[in-house]
Order: sequence, then C-alpha cells, then structure tokens
Amino acid sequence: MFGYDVFNAVSFINIPGAPTTDTFKEVLTGYPTADSSFGNNRGYTGPSGYVWSQVDVEENNGNENHLKNLTDSAVADLFEWSNGSDSGDWLLLYPNDAFHIKGSDATTSDYEIRFVTNSKNTSKAYDYVVNMKKGGSSSGQSLPAACNSSTVTCFSNYVRDDAAGYVAFRVKLSSSSDYLSFDVGRTNSSAGARDNKDAIHAARIKTQCGTWERHDNNEFQDKGGSRIQIRLLSVTKNEVQGCIDPLAKNTDDDATVDDGSCQYTTTSISSFTVTPATIKIGEPVTVSWNLASPKFSNVSVLYNGSEIVPSDKANAINPVPFSFTPTSVGPATFDLTVTWDKPNSQTRRDDAQVTVQSATSFVECTDSNRAKDSNGECADCKTGYFLDNTTGLCSQCSDPNRSKNTDGSCGDCIDRYELTAAGICEPVISGRNDCTDSNRETNSDGSCASSCKSGYSFDSSNYCQSDSGSTKASPMGITGILVGVGLLTAVALIA
Repeated sequence: MFGYDVFNAVSFINIPGAPTTDTFKEVLTGYPTADSSFGNNRGYTGPSGYVWSQVDVEENNGNENHLKNLTDSAVADLFEWSNGSDSGDWLLLYPNDAFHIKGSDATTSDYEIRFVTNSKNTSKAYDYVVNMKKGGSSSGQSLPAACNSSTVTCFSNYVRDDAAGYVAFRVKLSSSSDYLSFDVGRTNSSAGARDNKDAIHAARIKTQCGTWERHDNNEFQDKGGSRIQIRLLSVTKNEVQGCIDPLAKNTDDDATVDDGSCQYTTTSISSFTVTPATIKIGEPVTVSWNLASPKFSNVSVLYNGSEIVPSDKANAINPVPFSFTPTSVGPATFDLTVTWDKPNSQTRRDDAQVTVQSATSFVECTDSNRAKDSNGECADCKTGYFLDNTTGLCSQCSDPNRSKNTDGSCGDCIDRYELTAAGICEPVISGRNDCTDSNRETNSDGSCASSCKSGYSFDSSNYCQSDSGSTKASPMGITGILVGVGLLTAVALIA
C-alpha cells in the first residue's frame, strides 16, 4: 500500500479473492490486463483484471503506451499534484497528459470525473462539459442532462461549482466495450490524432447508455481547462444470468441472477411396498417407500382415491413404515405419486396390489365342559368328560349306582346293583335272580351284568340280541319254560 487515507480507498464488492478495499494506484500498478478467462466462467484466482481490460497512458507529452509497458514510477506520477505532492488517489491529467481505460465484462466500475479550471468564478468547466453530447452531435443530449435524467443510469451525481472552477459527475463502465478517454493535450490539437495513435480522444465516455463526446473535437486545454481528475470509487461484480438453483441439473456456478433456465429431474423411486400381499378384512397392511434423492416436494399414496399418507411423512425420502387397514373385500390398489414443485419437473408413479379376503364365520362354543380352538369354536371334551352323541355335549355319568370310566362315561353297576331295562342300575331283589335275559352275562349273585354274552349286543330295549339278527329270548325265560313243562306232566298223570 502507499499510505493513502482509507477515505480514498476503492471498494471491491462481491468479488471473490479480491481485498475489501484497495487504491486506484495499486489497481493500475498491481493488476495487469485481463485476459479471456475473465468471462462468465469466472476462471480467476484473484482480483487481477477485474477493473479494466485495457489501459493506455500518455504522460507529460510522451509517447502513448499500454499500461503494462510503464514502470510503477511512471504510473505513480499520474497520482501527484503539479507540485509533486500526493493526490490522495486522484489520477490527474494535466496538459500534455492523456488516459484511456476500458472496463471489464466481469465487473462494473464506478468513477468520479472532475473537469477543473484555474479560472475561478467562471463557467469554463461547465461550458466544456455541456458540449459533450450524446453521439458527438451538436443536437445530442448533453452530459449534464444525462446525469440528471432518471432514464440514463450510467451517469449520476452531477455537480456544477463555478466558484470553485469545476464540474463533477459519476459514470459507470460495465463491460469491456465501455471506456473513458481523455486528452488534455496541447492547444488546438486534434482529437484522436495525438502521436498518430488514434486511440485517445479529446473527451469521450462510452457506456451501456451510449457515447458522449465533444462534438467539436476540442480538448479541455483548448477551452481554458487546467486538469481532468479521475477517481475510482468502487468495483462490483456484474450479475450473470443463468440457473442458480443447486438442485437443478443445469446449475451455473457463475450465475448470480436466475433467468428461469433451470431444468429439473424428479427423483426416481427406489422401492414401494405394501405388505402382506394377502389379508383378511379388518387386518392392517404396512406401507413403505424409499426414494433415490431429495429432489421432490411431496409423496402421495391413494387407496380408493383417498390419501392415506400421514402429514409428517409426505416429505420423507425413506420414512418409518406406517399401517393402514383396507375397508373393503377384493383387490386393493395403492397408488404412489412423487411430485416436485419445480417447473417442468416429472411426476414419478408406482403401485402395489393387496388381496383382501372375507373373514371366516365361526360358531362360538358354549359348552363349558369342552376346550376351545383359536377361533373360539368347540374342540375336544375336557379331561374326565365324554361326548354324548345324543345331546352333542360333553358329559359325565350321572348314575350314582354305576362306576365311571376315565373319560367320564358310565361303567358297571356297583355291587348289589343291576342294570335294568330303564338303563339305570337298581338294587338286586333279595333271594331272587332277577336276570331274565338269557343272553346276558350275570354277576356272582345271579343278577344281570352290564354286558351281553359273546355274540350278543344290547338292542334299543336294553336286551341282548344276537349279532346274527336272531330273535331275542322271551322275557319268560327258563322259569316260564319249567312252569310249562310242569303243567304238562301233571295233566299226563291225571289222565
């Protein structure tokens, strides 16, 4: 740095790699001509070239030179008053000096320009500037009028101070086609003809708003001017239009202003499942999905046209699965839709099928003596009970005079009891053998046992009948036969 007051520092705005502030002198001595890399691709490593793309200088009536051919000392001479003192970062053009600087496509440079005359309390400075016309025509808009116009954005801050002998204004150079070109020159010299270079003009300012120059080609010294002062105020990175959305597939890293050119590709669906594939009505299914990227804004799952996704999962890439219970029997379709609230983005779709079956009808078991299966229906009888084929219920033998088998069914009659025709065990009558069924086993006391003899089975009347179907024995039994034989014998003896 050269020890300038920070008040005169140049501000660098939104320029990566550049210092926050610097000086006009160091901009000219430290940063060489910008090359083609300083375009929209922003291929730079620092602020070099961001202020200008070409500078030509003629100092003290010497030969016109490109800035890169001058020594730092020669450049420093431009920032000294006529007495050799520091100008405070004003570039000063005295008679026999000339200066031409082109802007940069990458930035907008804001300059303050002063036309100064030593003839105080005169209009010489104004008279010169007011004859700088748009297009170089005597009928063109004057530079003061352009500064004061709201439609001419390249000029501003016009000041006319006849007492102090100067006119000042600000101008912006926003591209490599814009430039400032001043030649204080010698009296009556022709513009653009200094040293036959045809590069530096008497007074020409070319901007994006148009070109303003002296319509009569007179240099400032010719009209009583003493010097032209130029000060660089700020350098701001130009806006670059393009796609600035990092989620787009054509993001422009150099763009600063979105121009609506972004193109988008909605995420793909990695998986979508609804399980199990077969259920009974009233049973739930589990819904889940997995998306490939966050390039989406909403997930929807429809069942029979109705949304079933909980609100807290509609923006999830891979949410925790959730349950849903279908409401009707038959094939059920679940439609997944993934959308992105970006222009011209695609909609992704998938679906899953589930079969919903009718529920099986079960009969509730009401027999307290039976076990129940998983559906609540009757299973086997409980331990100590048998299935009564007559009633269909699980029962136990209720005859108190009979023994019980292990399954609860009736066994033999207890001692001194016999099974009667009523199917129950009754006491044996004392002194009699009441078993009149000759086809039945008898107990030790002569009473009927509870089983038939071999080859016989109980019939519906509880008498033992031959398994071959022969007629059952008469209820009279042996006693009846003996009585009959006795009667016949008595008749014969009488005769």
